[in-house]
Amino acid sequence: MWEDLVQTLQETTGLPVSRRDVERALGALKATEDLWENIRLSRVPLRVLVELWRVLQEKGLLRVEEGLALTEAGRALAQEAPLPGEAFCPACEGRGVLGARLPGRARERFLAWTQRRPPAIQDYDQGYVTPESTLARVALAWAWGDLEAKEILVLGDDDLTGLAAALTGLPKRVVVLDADPRIVRFLEEAARAEGLPLEAHVHDLREPLPETWVHAFHTFFTDPVEGPLGLQAFVGRGLLALKGEGCAGYVGLTHVEASLAKWAQFQRFLLENQAVITELRDGFHLYENWDYIPSMRAWPWLPVKRLPEKPWYTSALIRLELLGTPSLPNEPIQGDLQDEEATTY
Repeated sequence: MWEDLVQTLQETTGLPVSRRDVERALGALKATEDLWENIRLSRVPLRVLVELWRVLQEKGLLRVEEGLALTEAGRALAQEAPLPGEAFCPACEGRGVLGARLPGRARERFLAWTQRRPPAIQDYDQGYVTPESTLARVALAWAWGDLEAKEILVLGDDDLTGLAAALTGLPKRVVVLDADPRIVRFLEEAARAEGLPLEAHVHDLREPLPETWVHAFHTFFTDPVEGPLGLQAFVGRGLLALKGEGCAGYVGLTHVEASLAKWAQFQRFLLENQAVITELRDGFHLYENWDYIPSMRAWPWLPVKRLPEKPWYTSALIRLELLGTPSLPNEPIQGDLQDEEATTY
């Protein structure tokens, strides 16, 4: 039966689906009836999950009411699927680092500024991580020596990573590139008020980097659009901006909109461009629920139309380091940055 489900999902979605994906999804259904918790626990692209739920319901294996409940036959099918474990440290929410330990009263000052940030809007496919996620991201870079006395580039920054980094007083310079003028104006205001070595510029990453930003930074941060062209635009520009060997990048990558086949494609892209993954912490970033959930792409597909009551969207934090200088073209990127696995834009 599981193999039949895999084949059906591959045919109906046109996406890569494995037996392990079905196992994880069934295990999540055993653990909770809440749709949003199912998405978080499954670690399977949402585009695949909604189709699996539809097929299970059609076969009488899943009952959809206020939530998602396996029927008796469904529970029998899922008997061998392991329950997802929840054994994360409550103090750091499983991240392994604490932003509260950043110097310069950075956490206190950063939290005050986040109360005034522009809201996430669909025009720019925005959705920001919790303040503690941002602070922990910066803390991990500090632990690796990628922050102090370094020149930092942030590609897309509704998470305000550049501000959090600058507030520590550690970087030599922080530059933020964002397509949203509201974010740029907000960061400029914060930099003036706090006297920070932070500058922000409106820039569409589909366009080439100005030469002054090529091979000019020690560290970059980005949460990319996860289509192949999106990864090229965000991560490729980040790699191009690094000075060379020993420089580092911090990249967010989800399971909700990125299959493991896409993860493999991303890893090949890194290796081809002289970059190696030195650390990967799954579920590191927890996202605040954005206001436009009812108008995102996946909403019509969801079998239960209820807004989430707590954060559900997560992404891994990947640290990469250059072994040499990548040979990437600094050219315009044509085409849609999203792909068929995209669901939240």
